[in-house]
Amino acid sequence: MSERAVSVDEEAEHLLDLYAGNGPAIMDAIQRQMGILAGRAQMLLQLAGLTITVTGFSGASIAHSGRLGAILIVSGLVLVLVAASITMVGILRVQWTTSLAPMALPEAVRRALRLRDEKTTAYGRALSVLVVGLALYVSSVAVLLLGNLPPH
Repeated sequence: MSERAVSVDEEAEHLLDLYAGNGPAIMDAIQRQMGILAGRAQMLLQLAGLTITVTGFSGASIAHSGRLGAILIVSGLVLVLVAASITMVGILRVQWTTSLAPMALPEAVRRALRLRDEKTTAYGRALSVLVVGLALYVSSVAVLLLGNLPPH
């Protein structure tokens, strides 16, 4: 595995060297990375939306399966909604790089990298919360299904 830049400053210097100070090329590379994050954020929102939609069909049945099923489905849904909120606020929030005050290229690159890193951190948090929420949700479905097993 290759080594990774340890700081925004080091990564900015690497990009400035790699692209020989070509600002548009550097910023385009960072924009592509942010585009990848936005695409992955859309996937998280689609999973959250699907979970909420399915709940409209099966939520009442799961809640009626007992206290445990109800607690699991509500907890799962709350976490799925928290993950969707983190995604919308932390990743999909629009912040135009052209609205930044004029600055030298090295500082602009550092600012863009910090913004990318903030969005990457938000993605990691949203993904973790979504996975836990989905696990709780699937557990509620399991409670429903296991509660409907025929007696031996």
